[in-house]
Amino acid sequence: MNHCKISEEFNKEDMRALIESDLKKDLHMHTRFSDGELTPKKLIDMRAAEGYELLAITDHDGIGGSVAGAPYAESLGLQFIYGIEFDSVDKLGKDLHILGYGFDPENEILMDTLIYVLEERRERNDRFRECLNSKGYDVRPEEVWSVNNGRYVGKPTFATVLMQKGYVKDVREAFSTIFQDPDLKAIKKVTMESRDVIDVIHTANGLAVMAHPMEQRRPDESFEEFKPRMYAIMDRMIEYGIDGIECFHPSASPEQSELLVAYAKEHGLMITRGSDFHTMDPREYDIYHRP
Repeated sequence: MNHCKISEEFNKEDMRALIESDLKKDLHMHTRFSDGELTPKKLIDMRAAEGYELLAITDHDGIGGSVAGAPYAESLGLQFIYGIEFDSVDKLGKDLHILGYGFDPENEILMDTLIYVLEERRERNDRFRECLNSKGYDVRPEEVWSVNNGRYVGKPTFATVLMQKGYVKDVREAFSTIFQDPDLKAIKKVTMESRDVIDVIHTANGLAVMAHPMEQRRPDESFEEFKPRMYAIMDRMIEYGIDGIECFHPSASPEQSELLVAYAKEHGLMITRGSDFHTMDPREYDIYHRP
């Protein structure tokens, strides 16, 4: 069954019950509509073969993957929820990612917001490409757009082009070397405030969830130092009306997940889980798991 649009027949309480059900679920996945390597169909096929019963595609700042995946998931008899992942910023933290679930994909304010984010990203990407070229890296617009048919362009896209052209051996090297250039690092994307992101999701009749709280931890920060700041950030998200916390994510160790679950239960928040799938290559999360 496809629960992509909240209606009178399927309201927010029903959506929360479905998300917190005992179904085998993955509610955080990325496709080629953002920075993932698989199409929605291939990703859904993979999860179906693994026995998953409830899925949500949560591409960055766009719903193309969800719109494409919904009818296919339904044809396989899977439960499916529209999803999205917004980047956001707050005075307590940057790169605060907010997941949206079960929204109306045709909501006018949501559509206007996505258009705004897309336009800002396009301008930033133009500046980024021009800066790369000024430093001797020949990166052409058609090469950038050919990576995934122009569905999504970001730093991973540029890194892929640089790899394809032999400037680096893999995407990670681009991030650890070329992208560390001060001029490139100074080219920032325009990011919405966390409060505004949550409001947009709610206006579209969706549920807003704070993604992977552990990824707010700094590289030089012990877990004991991070905990008060983590709770302060989540407290702030509650002030903004957040509906849930992504308690189960690869960035959280089992013990850390227990702390997040306890916090969510104490504050009446929805508990979600997701793999944050991007590619078949495993990502490193040890930095968040250490003491």
